[in-house]
Amino acid sequence: MLGGVEAIVESHRRVLAEAGYPVRVVAGRGNCEVVPELDSRHPEVEALTRLLAAGEAAREEFDRLTGRIREQLRVLLAGVDLVVAHNVLTMHFNLPLAAALADGRRVLAWTHDLAWTNPRYAAFQRPGFPYDLLHEPRPGVRYTAISNRVRGQLAETYGVAAETVPNGIDRMALLRLRRSTLELLRPAGVLAAAPLILVPFRVTRRKRIELAIEAVALLATRLPGLQLVVTGPLGPHSADNTLYWDELVTLRRARGLEGRVVFLRELGEPHPVDGEMVAELYQLASAVLLTSESEGFGLPVLEAGLVRVPVVCSDLDVFREVAGDAAWTFAPDAGAGAVAATLAEALRSPQARLQATASGYDWTRTLPRIEEEVARALA
Repeated sequence: MLGGVEAIVESHRRVLAEAGYPVRVVAGRGNCEVVPELDSRHPEVEALTRLLAAGEAAREEFDRLTGRIREQLRVLLAGVDLVVAHNVLTMHFNLPLAAALADGRRVLAWTHDLAWTNPRYAAFQRPGFPYDLLHEPRPGVRYTAISNRVRGQLAETYGVAAETVPNGIDRMALLRLRRSTLELLRPAGVLAAAPLILVPFRVTRRKRIELAIEAVALLATRLPGLQLVVTGPLGPHSADNTLYWDELVTLRRARGLEGRVVFLRELGEPHPVDGEMVAELYQLASAVLLTSESEGFGLPVLEAGLVRVPVVCSDLDVFREVAGDAAWTFAPDAGAGAVAATLAEALRSPQARLQATASGYDWTRTLPRIEEEVARALA
């Protein structure tokens, strides 16, 4: 499995390629265009690094290796508009590559770490060439930091004003959502909801879904990304459920919530949701909302608990039986205002806030910032 900087390189490659950029990866090993001398573990590179750590100039060996790398890059990078170099220009692992790369071409130095500020690498914090590569900005190079901490180090060490573009996560891969689920939910905007409120109910009157809709209407201005998702089909045991469904659709339209309240029964026929998809929706949810007037058991409470999602529910005995005091509750006869207030309180919990923060680092939201840095480097 890829880890560390390598994982970020692969993620950058993927999201930029999916956005239409012609991306090539050049490295010392791996599934890419391989130049063996780019590998920090290449025998000649390792031998030279040991000499430099000992303070030996090794200029002849350095120039010979740099020349070889420069010539291979000249051929490989012909016609390339921009090189995005991860950690190459600020770390000491392959200084001949750093010297050859910043050689009259446009380079975006994507900076994860700096050797010059790390006591662990004190052996390379020396005056003169090639150590100066580790603290002097190179012509034609734009520096980008993965965090504000690294941005500060770049300013202090290189004297450059870098932008911060954080690392991202592939939220859908991490949550292991199936392709079929993504294809069903994406057109309805469910994947972009922030927060997503899950109502894992069939459409039946005793579930009081209208109360959830009214609560969303009250929170809509405050939470512009909020979306309510009702998972179930019509309840099968009452002819009244068809009438109830019509009432819910009318209420949704009256409150202007067509894009905010999604009934998954509308996304396909027969009902397109299976048990595995419900489990995936729990993973996506910011909170589970249970507005029932009565229940025989509290299974959704347990399901939400397993995936660590806050539960907001009617204060029913059966819910308390399984949740204890771990749920956010409102009185069984409460109105929409109380439901909305309780839901807002749950969304302010550390658990929900951390989930919201993590979702904000999804690569789909980080990509525009990467594109901005690429555009600045090319300007």
